[in-house]
Amino acid sequence: MQDQSRLISTVSYITIVGWIIALILRQNENPKSELSLFHIRQSFGLMVLSFAASIAQVILAGISLGLIGKVIWICVFALWLIGLIGAIQGRFSKVPFIGDWIQDNMRFIG
Repeated sequence: MQDQSRLISTVSYITIVGWIIALILRQNENPKSELSLFHIRQSFGLMVLSFAASIAQVILAGISLGLIGKVIWICVFALWLIGLIGAIQGRFSKVPFIGDWIQDNMRFIG
């Protein structure tokens, strides 16, 4: 059962398609794992952050601050990697800085 939870958790970090697949797999999971729900929420929060970073990068590039946009992307990538490693290891490891916020505000996912 733990292996299935880890698989669902890991798949949720692999693009929006992987996230949707993970959400479907979790609906069929019996019993439903808190680990998979935790990482589905974390990865969704990172996707929202990634979307916001894309918008910020376009705006910043428009006013010649493209380097800041690249730094934002590197930070988002680092957070994604931390989340992915936690999922692979089967740990409840929140991504730094925004992990608590994600868990508190993404409760509609479940």
